[in-house]
Amino acid sequence: MNHKWKKIIIGAVLLIGFVLYTQFEKSAEPAWKVNNENFHMVSDWNELMDMEKIKYKELRFVDHFNLLKKSQISLPIPNEQRKFHIENTWSHGHQMYILYSVDLLERDKDEFEVPRLSVERIKLTSKKGKDFDLPVDLFPGETSNNGWVYKHKLYRSIMIHPLFDSLQNQEDWDEVSSSERYELSDLSLSSKKNFTKLKPIAFKVNPPNNLLKPETIASVNLNQTLNIPKQVPLQLKDLEFFQIGSRISLSTHIDKDLVSLAGKVKKNDIDYPVDFEISGDHLSGYFLQMYAVENELVTQEKADSLELVLTHFVQRKRDSYTFSVSSSDINKFLLNPTKDIEKNEIIANENSLNIVYRGLSMEQENKVVGIKFTLDDNQEGIEDHYLYPQPYYHFGDEPGDERHVRNLVSVKDNKGMELKNFDIMNYYEDDKPSFLIVFHDGLPKENLTITFSNLSHIEPLQKQVVVPLKLPAPKNQK
Repeated sequence: MNHKWKKIIIGAVLLIGFVLYTQFEKSAEPAWKVNNENFHMVSDWNELMDMEKIKYKELRFVDHFNLLKKSQISLPIPNEQRKFHIENTWSHGHQMYILYSVDLLERDKDEFEVPRLSVERIKLTSKKGKDFDLPVDLFPGETSNNGWVYKHKLYRSIMIHPLFDSLQNQEDWDEVSSSERYELSDLSLSSKKNFTKLKPIAFKVNPPNNLLKPETIASVNLNQTLNIPKQVPLQLKDLEFFQIGSRISLSTHIDKDLVSLAGKVKKNDIDYPVDFEISGDHLSGYFLQMYAVENELVTQEKADSLELVLTHFVQRKRDSYTFSVSSSDINKFLLNPTKDIEKNEIIANENSLNIVYRGLSMEQENKVVGIKFTLDDNQEGIEDHYLYPQPYYHFGDEPGDERHVRNLVSVKDNKGMELKNFDIMNYYEDDKPSFLIVFHDGLPKENLTITFSNLSHIEPLQKQVVVPLKLPAPKNQK
């Protein structure tokens, strides 16, 4: 072996030795022991994440589908002889989770001596490059413990909620939802001894390609059929999971006046009513959003029985109902608004719908006055979500609006002009839902005509459909 090859071999050995040494340095544990009376200790990473999932329930879903992203962001903390490291992140546009660690020192007596991260603002940058610089609200979680110690590091986490009060229109919302970059600013690390300002930290994120129907990350085939009178049979195709929720995909041929499916979720011996609105359009497809059952799906044990039982369908009908409110009643009421003008005028009384004009009234808790009515279904054990009345003028020509138009309330003045200065307030009186038509500028002092249209009726399915609910493995797991 010549001299040249000896040098190459010696150099390679030294390089390998240096790499092994640096890796040992990274994983080496200090010799001193952490006082477990002052810190909450965990034995391994799985236990740490189990504690995090108790702290933030949505992490059960996130962790199951491997949506957490590892981070390489690590910063030395000045005058502290330790490092701040962001371990994992997760985001979906309306919140951002950050799990970070800070090295423990032997002198640390409690968590207050270990620097804690604080964030005051977040800048969201959309696909088109538009920036939204927003204040944030930090949610600390649902447990009393602030952090967990694992291998001489204190792990803490925060859930960042951008405050969207400054968004002006739907265009802004669409831009925000397409954000590809998050930048945290007004950052600091503070302990009871030190305070350190940090430079902004940026993250690249992956927004959904389709806001109406985000990409599926896992699914379970259902292949169930619902028979609805005078309609093409409705197919329940797949239980699909996406980054921030789940849905049941439906067949493409859906009657435009079929608005939701109702029933109950049964978990072991407990059940509760649900109402699933039909969303989507003929381009993106139709589906039922399943927000009501996600927590049960991600927390179910192997022995649990979990199923969705669909029992009813909710459908719009094109009939409308009108009643009048006289100016004399309004003016009499305004002279003494603490005394109601009582009416009991039946507007509609059908098999699954009852509307009654109750008069002019003041809601006592908030001292709000308006035109009072009740709108009830006549069936026991059915949720009333689908009955909530909506002002007619709130709806425009946005894609998908048509599917959500139901139980509309319009108000016309004595000239037949449509009024657009009211909202509908829901409150409970004697444990029964009541509604007030509340005008932003006070009750008009003239004859008014109130019309209810696109009313929703609930009817039983010809045959109940039972859908077993099962959480699939992520695509990258077998």
